[in-house]
Amino acid sequence: MKIYEFGVKANPTIMCLPGNFMTHRQFEKIIPLLENNYHVLTVSFDGYDETGETTYTTGKEQADKLADYIVRNLNGKIDLVYAESLGSIPAAFLTQHKELNIGGVILSGAEYMNYGVFNKLAIDLFAPMTYKLMTKIVSSGDVKFPAFLKMKMGITDDTFKPMLHQACQDLTLETTKATFWEAVRLYPEYMSKWEPNPNIRITCWYGEKEMNMKKAIQNLKRAFPNIQIHPFKGLGHGEIMTKEHMLVDELISFMNR
Repeated sequence: MKIYEFGVKANPTIMCLPGNFMTHRQFEKIIPLLENNYHVLTVSFDGYDETGETTYTTGKEQADKLADYIVRNLNGKIDLVYAESLGSIPAAFLTQHKELNIGGVILSGAEYMNYGVFNKLAIDLFAPMTYKLMTKIVSSGDVKFPAFLKMKMGITDDTFKPMLHQACQDLTLETTKATFWEAVRLYPEYMSKWEPNPNIRITCWYGEKEMNMKKAIQNLKRAFPNIQIHPFKGLGHGEIMTKEHMLVDELISFMNR
């Protein structure tokens, strides 16, 4: 795991957690819009830090490392955790760390991905396929995305194209499989067992074109009874990252509320 720091430490701190296959570079366009007034931390998770020395294991382990960093470097206080897609898993686990003082959490595109008894079959099929696809995309610049994935995520090839240089350049199949497993476990195996927390300030962002959010929202409302739900009209999964000015305006608005 690598953590990058921008802005002035005395300012309110925002920690940004990237989505699947992405590195800290996913936030490169919003940093200039925030760093003058905020202390910004961007993260590349294990397996996505391009060192070739780490492998993604569990969202809880990533959260534990982030919590340790927050305690050691920020006196246990963080003003906002902003998480994209896969980053929502460790972000959610951070809410279980009682030693932390978290001002607010934004979970963006925290999809429900569980396939029940077909989990193993689905991952055995999709993980190698996705690994090969992402490796090809990163190495060749070919942005043709499978039609069923575009439909499920509500995106187009043009939507995905800007994300290419933000993706991990040193991906492994082991990391790909581990992140798939964490995605299917998030709600039924992890979050469903947590005590409801009505006290944390939390919101769920998603693009209205996404297909896997209805059940996710039901589970989020159980775990976080006071969660705010914020769909973005006309957008697909992760597409908010291509609208950096709107993203920052919404992010600051949430913090100010």
